[in-house]
Amino acid sequence: MIKVGNTIHLELNNNDEEKKRFKSKILDHEGNQVFIDYPVDQKSKKPSFFLEGTQFRVWFVGKDEAIYLFETEVLGKDEEKFPMLVLKDPGANNYVRIQRRHYVRVEATIDVAVNSQSNKFEALTTTTADVSGGGFALILPDDHAIEANDLLEIWLAIPYQSGDIEYLDIQAKAIRTFRERGRIKGSFQFVNIGETKRQKIVRYCFERQLLMKRKEKI
Repeated sequence: MIKVGNTIHLELNNNDEEKKRFKSKILDHEGNQVFIDYPVDQKSKKPSFFLEGTQFRVWFVGKDEAIYLFETEVLGKDEEKFPMLVLKDPGANNYVRIQRRHYVRVEATIDVAVNSQSNKFEALTTTTADVSGGGFALILPDDHAIEANDLLEIWLAIPYQSGDIEYLDIQAKAIRTFRERGRIKGSFQFVNIGETKRQKIVRYCFERQLLMKRKEKI
């Protein structure tokens, strides 16, 4: 699945507010080891060097044009032929596969504040039922006044595994409301969302998928 020559993206797992991201190239793959060129910082454009045990979240594009995500750590360096960083390959069974052009939808309870852009109803607070990079579903009160095509201003409090919380102000359009298991839900699509905000939501979805994979193994 991992192909020599492919580009690989890395995000440093730390507690910094600003996540550091890097880009590299897969130079070799043997057993549970992936050999990559020294990662280049996407901001400074300079090569970076990391100690054994440094942890990353990694993703790459597979032959099937899907995105594969996994968590890894630095096993060491290999400088016999030319400088390479050695990463641990957790195995294909531990990859999270993301179909390109389709956003992963995960069940998630995220605190939300909802405002009507046309002042059709008073602001309300609720939680999500699920979320993806393209939109979300909300738990709605029985007396809600939201209708299809209503434009809303949404505040999401995105909780990451690091303990950080990202507050996002996003426009959304109501698609439909429905009753499920005794509760009223509404499905919503993001409108005019910037790529930076979308990537923050996608990152949260990735973390949720990895967490659910770990729980399945317990």
